Amino acid sequence: MGEASLGATNFDTAGGQLWEWHPTTDWIEVPGSSMMGPNGLVSSDDGAWFYVGGWSDRALVRISRGKIPAELKKIPVGFNVDNVRWGTDGRIIAAGHITRCPSDEECDTSAVRVAKVNPENFEVEQLLDYDGNEFFEMGTVAIDVKDEIWVGGIYGSFAIARFAKRN
Repeated sequence: MGEASLGATNFDTAGGQLWEWHPTTDWIEVPGSSMMGPNGLVSSDDGAWFYVGGWSDRALVRISRGKIPAELKKIPVGFNVDNVRWGTDGRIIAAGHITRCPSDEECDTSAVRVAKVNPENFEVEQLLDYDGNEFFEMGTVAIDVKDEIWVGGIYGSFAIARFAKRN
């Protein structure tokens, strides 16, 4: 985003948005960023794009910065994205879970889901789908560390779970 600036999400499943802070403008809403449940946020190295966890959309959402009208692309990942981080390979790590089914029909739920998304071609690689146990109930954030994925938890999962990367 550049020095002396900050980005943040207003997580509201009924209608949140992204915000930017600059010393000269204070907080301003990012144009075109209104969505249900924005969560987790990183920006591209050049500052042209935000990548946000689209919790309600079950997607990683790319939003342009400084363009009107804003450009927005939803990249479906199949789970509620809580947090996003840059991976060591230049892809974005999206971490979250499936907590609610989109309709009254039965669906699979998962305590931990992690995927990597290529910001150039939007290819999604699912890295982890874990049902949880009594010690780790729900994941919310992940990083890649050598040959492992480390996942931080919430809702009684006050630990870091370590998973071997698949080859």
